[in-house]
Amino acid sequence: MKRFGIIAAVGLAVLVTWLMLSQARRPSRDTTDTTAAPAESSAAAPASIAQRSPEHPDSALETRLAAIVRSAPGRCAVSVKHLGTGAVARVNADSAIPLLSVVKLPVALVVLDGVDHGRWSLTTPVTLIAQDMHPRGWLGDRYPRGGGHVTVYRLLNLMLTRSDNSSADVLMRLVGGPPVVTQWLKEHGIDGLRVDRTERGLGNDWYGLAPGADTAGSAEEIREQRSQVPAAVQDSAVRAMLIDPRDTGTAEACVQVLEHLWKGDLLSPAMTDTLKSVLFRCRTAPHRLPWMLPKGTRVARKTGTGGTWAGVTVAINDVGVMRLPNGEEVAIAVLIGEPRGPIPRAERVIARVARTVYDAWSGSPE
Repeated sequence: MKRFGIIAAVGLAVLVTWLMLSQARRPSRDTTDTTAAPAESSAAAPASIAQRSPEHPDSALETRLAAIVRSAPGRCAVSVKHLGTGAVARVNADSAIPLLSVVKLPVALVVLDGVDHGRWSLTTPVTLIAQDMHPRGWLGDRYPRGGGHVTVYRLLNLMLTRSDNSSADVLMRLVGGPPVVTQWLKEHGIDGLRVDRTERGLGNDWYGLAPGADTAGSAEEIREQRSQVPAAVQDSAVRAMLIDPRDTGTAEACVQVLEHLWKGDLLSPAMTDTLKSVLFRCRTAPHRLPWMLPKGTRVARKTGTGGTWAGVTVAINDVGVMRLPNGEEVAIAVLIGEPRGPIPRAERVIARVARTVYDAWSGSPE
């Protein structure tokens, strides 16, 4: 009987040990649940976008794009990614080029992230102030000295569809300024884009105005100041801008932003859809990405256009997402720095890149 008791005790110990080991090997349901990101929480976005979706190079397309890039009238950078298959093609994709109004896309992201976090809503009215106003544009023409009240959504729409500079600077002030936008991008795993100045500050630097000259000036006053800048001063300022690293970005970083926006990594589903719908209504520079595409092709995009001085333009850009006939989408960025000659010449290069990608990945005949 004593021997039987010993055997039973040993058997029970073995059973308990086996059960403990089995439980240790089993995934914890509680751990899995607590690490899952909330569906509409943009705060969890940085962890979710640490890894980009798989990709594979399309060398044949890259060769064709390289030939188009060689014909460009300036430094040309191209990056494209098929958001369905992961195919990619890049030419000079890591070259830093002045972004100009392309920076309005990351500004929009930070604004809508603020909506997601309850800092303001799309219907929140924002008071305009004189230093936000620009000499040209829908908002500056109507409120040259500020004083009006415009909703966040109206400002967002004007900034993206018409590239309105006054709207951009109002929203830049709302989010806290250029450093906040750059930091937001970094926190969300996006490198290669710099936002250093307001649109008004960028314009003043191009004209050669002294820093701080327009601290509180209205649109009318800044127009007057710019008109009085000597040609030699502006010539020097423009040359400096062409080599200035501020407010520059790469085509690859632009595609990265678009990819993560379209995947829903950066904003809530509602704000993601809001931004996409506005980008699809872009009205500026129609002779760039959409120009040579088949009629009816949908393209969501944001353009950037610099000033021209002595036959050289700071940059001509277009970045966006175009929809293929099968419904799949392609993120594309074409940046051309310091193009010489007429602007339409650079625009034609952008249009050719878009059509070449469209034909290669949709099976369309050339």
